[in-house]
Amino acid sequence: MKYNLYRKTWILGVIIIFVLAGIVVPNLSGNIKRLTDFESAKTSTRSISEMGPNMEYSHTVFVEVATSQNCEPCHSWNQNIYNAYTSGDYDFEYVEMIEFDHAGHVLNEKAHDWANSYSINAYPTSIYDGDYQRIVGDNPDQLPGALNACGIRTVADISSDMTVSWLGNATIDVSITIQNNEGTQYNGHIRACITEIVSRYDTYYGDHYHFGFLDYVFHKEISIDPWGVYTDSTIWNGNEHADNHGNDFGDITPDNIKIIMGVFNDNNDYVDETVTAQIIPNNPPNIPSDPDPWNGATDIPIDADLSWTGGDPDGGLVTYDVYFDTHSLPPPVVWNQSGTVYDPGILALNTTYYWKIVAWDNHGASAEGPIWQFTTSSEPMIKMNITRPKERSFYFENARLFSLPRNTIVVGFIDIIIDAVSSEGLERVEFYINGRLKHICTEEPYEYRWRTWLPLWKYTINVVAYDINDNTASDEITVWKLF
Repeated sequence: MKYNLYRKTWILGVIIIFVLAGIVVPNLSGNIKRLTDFESAKTSTRSISEMGPNMEYSHTVFVEVATSQNCEPCHSWNQNIYNAYTSGDYDFEYVEMIEFDHAGHVLNEKAHDWANSYSINAYPTSIYDGDYQRIVGDNPDQLPGALNACGIRTVADISSDMTVSWLGNATIDVSITIQNNEGTQYNGHIRACITEIVSRYDTYYGDHYHFGFLDYVFHKEISIDPWGVYTDSTIWNGNEHADNHGNDFGDITPDNIKIIMGVFNDNNDYVDETVTAQIIPNNPPNIPSDPDPWNGATDIPIDADLSWTGGDPDGGLVTYDVYFDTHSLPPPVVWNQSGTVYDPGILALNTTYYWKIVAWDNHGASAEGPIWQFTTSSEPMIKMNITRPKERSFYFENARLFSLPRNTIVVGFIDIIIDAVSSEGLERVEFYINGRLKHICTEEPYEYRWRTWLPLWKYTINVVAYDINDNTASDEITVWKLF
């Protein structure tokens, strides 16, 4: 009897000590409870590396750490969780929600609101997958179990992707895509945290935090139809956001930013998907090169087109501004064209032209090419070709229906159309069928509607163009004609 009384008194004394010390342990349901059972007072001195790697996870675990600059254990936990992360043994991403500064004042209002939403009153406190698991204090021995318990959960079948682009001046463009791979409606919310890989904020002993929270880029409810896709994008400017000290984030650098997003299921508020993205530095477009006509070229036909080589090293979309004139500093004549060919129209004889190209990508970066020049031919020029009918084609009532391996066949009427240019100006165009003059045009459009009521027969169409000095150009085509 005395033994039982002594034993009960001893156990009660131990419990009181633990309660006064505020010792807490996580259970598998993810709730936190004060220690009330002596048998659950199990401690471990094993390091994280001794705990062994994780099993196959159903998803990447999302960890949010409530921490403070004036918290001594937070210094150690910052290093312990970072060691677990860099070991590669555990599939998780984490954000340090730095709530208080060294003086104990609120450092980041949004981190403070987040901590209040989870009723956090001890630091550090790590929230796993939206509070499926929770670790209070610097307890590295509990970390593998919490991660693995979250990692093997059954989660909704969704997949997500995120891209981040640097726009300059502390401004980023963030785009997300979330795919619902199930036949039921998905309702949830997302938190996409902008973090600094090496934080501007330091710990109690002066080490930098890792993945230190700055702001949300997305913090909103989402709803995705069965088998549907949710997309969103936004532009975030660090100059427009600040901590509680009044220091804005306009000094962020693209190589030190990482966006970490958790997708939370409204059914249980746990995380189903975690995705991250880092800024891909944007390179300007390629400098326009390889001009045609080449720089300094002479005797260029007056109907020449301008072409060049462009492109973007990042594979992005590029548009071009074309500068063109007879002045050595040509003005722009075309903006934002997508192709690398420009038709300046019919040029003057024996004239020097200057041109350059400015390339732009879809992030506003540009690359300006040099000024090139060429000189047109001094000889009068006249060109002409038949554009309808075309070789090896079948036409019915003026419409080209399909290609043929050989010959051109025309059934019914057809408009004979030509394309002609002349440095001196066209005077007239003559249309001949089997050597007989059928029509004369003295102004555009230069075309002739040809009909015949004969059965299938072979014809030669010949067209001759004359300029004002009686210089000529001609073209012909042989067709089989029915009616």
